[in-house]
Amino acid sequence: MTWMSLTRIAITGAAALALMPAVALAADDGNNLFAGTLLQSLAAIIAFVILLVVLRKFAWGPILSGLQDREAKIKGDLEEAEKAANEANATLTEYKAKLADAQEQARAMIDQSRADAQRVAAEIKDDTQNEINQMKERAQQDIGAAKEQALGEIYQQTAALATDVAGRILQRQIDETDQQRLVDESLGQLKRGD
Repeated sequence: MTWMSLTRIAITGAAALALMPAVALAADDGNNLFAGTLLQSLAAIIAFVILLVVLRKFAWGPILSGLQDREAKIKGDLEEAEKAANEANATLTEYKAKLADAQEQARAMIDQSRADAQRVAAEIKDDTQNEINQMKERAQQDIGAAKEQALGEIYQQTAALATDVAGRILQRQIDETDQQRLVDESLGQLKRGD
């Protein structure tokens, strides 16, 4: 309620009080509560107006200002609540964006790790295959060298035996120089395939 509406109610009440003595005279049956003189009615109206002025100054003013302050506080609280809700929504949106970004980064890291693991596995496989091939080549070279050495020893022993047999046949002893020459010639013929 505003001050104007309260003032209208007070004026209407004062007018009603002023009319009461007239109504009371018309129905003068002796037990009328509103029976009185015009002076009493004017005194009641003046008392009522003084009461309205006092109430306005000491009661309605503070009550209205208290209500206005409360209304302003409620509006402020509503604005703060709306601001907090907006900030919460913004924070939630930011959080969701960061979460999505973190999930995307995690997926990228997992994909990168998978690719790195496959690359490392391929490198290890290639390195292992290269080592196996090198080991095969070394083994073949070692086998070839051992074969040649064994053949050389066999040729030397065969040549020595053949020389010994031939020397017995010829009844003559071949010296070491002749023996080495015969071995080298035999080896050369074998290598050529003669």
